[in-house]
Amino acid sequence: MEQETATELAATGITGLNDILGGGLTAGKMNLLSGGPGTGKTTFALHFLAEGIKSGERCLYITVGGAEKDFIALAKSAGIPIDSDLFSIHLVEIGAEILDGPEQRIFHSAESEPASAMNEMLAEFKRVKPKRLVIDSLSDLRFLAEDSASYRRLILALRQEFYAEACTVLLTNNVSFSRSEIDLHLETVCQGVINLEQLVIGYGPTRRRLLVLKLRGRAYRSGWHDFRITVEGIEVFPTLVAGEHRQAAPSELILSGNADLDLIFGGGFHRGSTLAIIGASGTGKTTMANQYVAAAAKNGDHVAIYLFEESEVSYRRRAEGLGLSIDGFIDKGLVALNHVGVAELSAGEFAARLRQEVEENGVRTVVLDTLNGYANAMLDEEYLILQLHELFAYLSHKGVTTFLVVEEHGFGHPALEVKNVNYLADAILLLRFFEHRGEIKRAVSVVKKRSGNHEKTIREMTLSGAGIALGETLIEMQGVLTGAPILEA
Repeated sequence: MEQETATELAATGITGLNDILGGGLTAGKMNLLSGGPGTGKTTFALHFLAEGIKSGERCLYITVGGAEKDFIALAKSAGIPIDSDLFSIHLVEIGAEILDGPEQRIFHSAESEPASAMNEMLAEFKRVKPKRLVIDSLSDLRFLAEDSASYRRLILALRQEFYAEACTVLLTNNVSFSRSEIDLHLETVCQGVINLEQLVIGYGPTRRRLLVLKLRGRAYRSGWHDFRITVEGIEVFPTLVAGEHRQAAPSELILSGNADLDLIFGGGFHRGSTLAIIGASGTGKTTMANQYVAAAAKNGDHVAIYLFEESEVSYRRRAEGLGLSIDGFIDKGLVALNHVGVAELSAGEFAARLRQEVEENGVRTVVLDTLNGYANAMLDEEYLILQLHELFAYLSHKGVTTFLVVEEHGFGHPALEVKNVNYLADAILLLRFFEHRGEIKRAVSVVKKRSGNHEKTIREMTLSGAGIALGETLIEMQGVLTGAPILEA
């Protein structure tokens, strides 16, 4: 984000939105909040007014069409206090004569109800002299103008009145998928414009996002940002920009606590790396990741594990059965085990949660089990791989080591394209089943490591109650990675 100029700001009452706006809206200016029904416009306005009351500013909420009771009920349900001597509500009623249309009116427009309603609204504004004003919504206010030209003059006149009093104004506007000429005019005359959108995906809850279309004379975070509406109000998740978190790369090597495993990695790999563990179901991917989890926790590192398929109970039971129990580390607060339901989170919210773990809880090791489960939960997200790359780059800048468990089907054919894993991972550990004398066995090999040398060999791997054991190099076999090796004579 570019360096901010010295401008008085009006905080919105939503932490994530303030971050996107570089601190808040420009004080004393008129701003537009656009979106379809159900996108959260009134709830955003509620936060904006509550923040003003908290700061000791006089606030006025003008509702068009009789929604003042809904606004009060919304504030109470969200637990946001607005009962204050600093808060006023004014109702602009839309009478039957206005709704019938100009052709049904007896009097000239200058003598009719629309003009009277406008005068009452401005009189209330001058009486209250608010520092913050919300008009909810402009779509209904259009009934007070004879035509589009009159409506434009109305908006310009209101802006002049508001600016004269140095009032920060938030206008809400209902828009469809395509913006009309009037909507474009509103965006032109306003200092800031924020668009809200909700997405209905094939499965799971509706997802919402916002876009700052303009913020005149100010730097802000461009692009779409996810947000969520809960009973407590709105939570916004600014898009993660890894480049803003660059710092010196750590030189520390990550060790597994298994000498043979560290050996095939050439002595280990650097902290801040992303390691993909690829294999079919049952090859030991989760156990391999848990080997590193246990080693990190023993060294006092905080670890966050995200399970997208397996339950916490199953994960803990399996780790204990293989001699890699993490129960003690969970009790000490060194390991956080989280099950993430399919379609529960958007990509932006997940990134925000992970960032909180890193910056507030000091997490230095992260496990995604599995990456396929994460991708399946975000099927309707565009540019998912680019979002993941930005997330892993951020973790790398913070010195966080990331383990990606990637599921393959059968003896090959990865469910997530290998080229994408190559793009995301600094190192790749490949696990395979192979058949030998009527028995299914496991093989392990390091196929990629960006920094430093590693073994190019294929070794047999066994899992038992004592943990992971690596055997000698399978030098007498060819085609181990195909699953059906041939013994050399």
